[in-house]
Amino acid sequence: MQTRILIPIYLVCQALGVLLWWLLLIVIPESIQVFQPRSWPREALLSFWLADVVLLACGSLLTAMAVSRNLAWASNAIWLLAGATWYPTLYCLAISVATSEAWIATAMMVSMSGLSLAFATIQGIPGQLPAFIRPTPLKRSSAVWWTVLQVVIFWSVFLWILPMGIVECEAHWNLPGFTVLGQKPAAVAIFSFASLLGLWSAWAMSSLGKGTPLPTATAPILVCKGPYRLIRNPMAVAGIVQGLAVGMFLGSFGVLIYSLLGAIAWHCVVRPVEERELTERFGAEYLRYRAATSLWFPYGMIRNQKPA
Repeated sequence: MQTRILIPIYLVCQALGVLLWWLLLIVIPESIQVFQPRSWPREALLSFWLADVVLLACGSLLTAMAVSRNLAWASNAIWLLAGATWYPTLYCLAISVATSEAWIATAMMVSMSGLSLAFATIQGIPGQLPAFIRPTPLKRSSAVWWTVLQVVIFWSVFLWILPMGIVECEAHWNLPGFTVLGQKPAAVAIFSFASLLGLWSAWAMSSLGKGTPLPTATAPILVCKGPYRLIRNPMAVAGIVQGLAVGMFLGSFGVLIYSLLGAIAWHCVVRPVEERELTERFGAEYLRYRAATSLWFPYGMIRNQKPA
């Protein structure tokens, strides 16, 4: 029931966000240059208004109605909408890569597309009930390949595109950065270590758990080996440290704050939901694992733990 309420609320907010963004561009024409390369004419961005209003704003409202009324085509509609958001997103990304500008617009579009896709996976495919966490048994090879794809997408979005958008915001508003001795070599070393931890965790989740890191296609088997013997959430730890390393490399206070806020959001919002669901699925087995294993720091190894 909560998901059927939350998904339409998000879609309505998405539609309003698109409309308000276009209103901003119309009311304050100077804002256009924030979202496109400086050398482009203002018409280059304004010409997209019809596609955005029809496909993204109206499409979001129509899909919200379908989901809220539990219509037969609701799942198909939300997946079509998620696909529609990725066309302008990839277009913006191509512009940013080619010009090294307009990262703010690319970061905004990636955020919207990522959330649209996330809510599409929560809604599920036709015949599935909406769910934030959905155990999905996969063959080992399929789980590994799906995990590789997710790692590439997640790292590209959270460790490249969004930080570049933050750095461009700092430059636009003349916010200071920082420089320290040995900053970039240290950042590369920290990032490499965290990346190895993240890859090790992803491998354990896919090869042992036979699932993916994505909550809506999560592993059906409780994984207690590999890095999960040391800490309960090595993938989250790796991602947070990677983000801090990126902020250090770029000399960006904004990216450091972004990474720390991500850690707080994960700890306060995501973690309790995951732990409650794992307790419901695995019962005493998970409770023993949680009691024996640290959350953030590897204080000790699991002893007398059943293999995953």
